[in-house]
Amino acid sequence: MTVDGDRVLVVSEDIEGDRTLVLAVSMDDDAETLATVATLLAVAVPVLLLLVAVTTWLVVGRALRPVERIREEVDGITADRLHQRVPVPDTADEIAALATTMNGMLDRLDAAATAQRRFVSDASHELRSPLATIRQHAELAHAHPEVTSIAELAEVVSEEGLRLQGIVESLLLLARLDEGAGTNAEAVDLDDIALGEVRRMRAAGLDVDGSGIHAARVHGDPRLLGQLVRNLADNAVRHSRGRVAIGVTPAGDHVFLTVEDDGAGVPSAERDRIFERFVRLDEARSRDAGGSGLGLAIAQGIATSAGGHLTVDDSRWGGARFVLTLPLTA
Repeated sequence: MTVDGDRVLVVSEDIEGDRTLVLAVSMDDDAETLATVATLLAVAVPVLLLLVAVTTWLVVGRALRPVERIREEVDGITADRLHQRVPVPDTADEIAALATTMNGMLDRLDAAATAQRRFVSDASHELRSPLATIRQHAELAHAHPEVTSIAELAEVVSEEGLRLQGIVESLLLLARLDEGAGTNAEAVDLDDIALGEVRRMRAAGLDVDGSGIHAARVHGDPRLLGQLVRNLADNAVRHSRGRVAIGVTPAGDHVFLTVEDDGAGVPSAERDRIFERFVRLDEARSRDAGGSGLGLAIAQGIATSAGGHLTVDDSRWGGARFVLTLPLTA
């Protein structure tokens, strides 16, 4: 109630007899306290929010400064500067992990670009050689028709044309395998493919052991798997001294196709490199003996596309043994 113009809080209590105790307390102090608190809140809350915003901006900005440096470094890396790397901070936190991941990605891009440049260079060299041979014989036949006959020139053009065709077809197949397209997967009897290669090589007068071939079915493109086995067989014949063996052995959930020879074998240091494109070992530098250097690369690509892998180790005769591992199918 209001007493003499002042708001007061009144409390009453009955006591002994007919008496009542009445206590009135002025509310001016409470009003002043509330006004003071409201003023403090009106000033302190905006100041506190401003302080929190500034602190957050400084802390987040400092935390993200390494990210900005990483962004600037990556933004400046072009195709001809793939050797550059992002600085890794010594904080051992997520920013350092991000920088390490970026450097790993740059390593892979650099390796891919280097491999692509080497591939283009090797392909250009392989394609240039038959063309140069054709051009040389054509120029010789034109300048000295009495030396080179039309039949000899036609034979050279035909042979080198077939070599060019083989290289181009191999390059196109590798491109298809890299894209993972163009394959018709179905159930394939791997033993039938192996036996077909044994018969083909025996018809050519070669000593081939096919006693280790057992029934096994895999899932893949029959044409590509046939080319894989033929590439391995041709490679074995090319390097053998007279003996070649082909085997198909199912074991557990996988089947192992082996092609081995009694040649010089593959040194341990070269066993990963021989599956690269246009790679020939020292004994196979001759183009006539060593092919174009794409056969084993194609075999590895086909094996990968079929869900398997291809390795090489020592054969029972000290030569090379190529082992194709594929998952079995019912």
